[in-house]
Amino acid sequence: MKKILITGGSEGIGLAAAHLLAAEGHALTLVARNPGKLQAALASLPGSGHSTLPADLSTPDGMALVARYIDENRYDVFINNAGAAAYGRFTELALERQLELMHLNMDAVVVLAHHYLRQARPGDALVNTASTTGLMSLPGIGVYTATKAFVNILSETLWWEMKDRGIYVMGFNPGGTSSAFHTASGGSKDAFAAMQTPEAVAQELVRALRRRTQPRVISGGLNRLFVFFARFLPRKAVINLMGRFAPAQAS
Repeated sequence: MKKILITGGSEGIGLAAAHLLAAEGHALTLVARNPGKLQAALASLPGSGHSTLPADLSTPDGMALVARYIDENRYDVFINNAGAAAYGRFTELALERQLELMHLNMDAVVVLAHHYLRQARPGDALVNTASTTGLMSLPGIGVYTATKAFVNILSETLWWEMKDRGIYVMGFNPGGTSSAFHTASGGSKDAFAAMQTPEAVAQELVRALRRRTQPRVISGGLNRLFVFFARFLPRKAVINLMGRFAPAQAS
């Protein structure tokens, strides 16, 4: 049995991954900011030995709380999954909201990854959840896209730095996923076409975690094809194409 820590674990991809890993007999600790959702998530997990830690990772206090918890409790796997977005044109969204997203999507990822990797042992693994939008540019969700590009580059560098220590680091890139993420971000549930379910995405995450071969993993066959062929197009064409898929609020 392994001990696994998952941030953003009360719903969506994080919770779906927790279900798969708990079914394999592992002990999960779920982190999210809503205690009620955390308790409901905990009650839904198979097996035993699970726990929760309420924390708002967009705040310095929340980051410090989880960082101390990582220092005091050993985990074999850390899925650094918490993240959020805000749909709309850059200048029409509140600056404070966008800075809050940057704290959650970048600062918290760096802080928690740093604390985890400093005490990680050979065989341990860190998964940083990025996004396929971080491999391109998606108008109407610009700050989120930029933060996920940051997570991708950081994860690749950490993969290289940690591999000689026998510690695996993966940047995991879901595409559009049919979860509450979109409505929480100010969009519609159908903001993107060809969505995967959280369960399908989680299956790919867990499969890649077992294999431990690639620094960057893209979820979904269509996403992988799109990212591959986008490399052969002029950057301007890619941005214009992505703009056609921009959330309605940005058009």
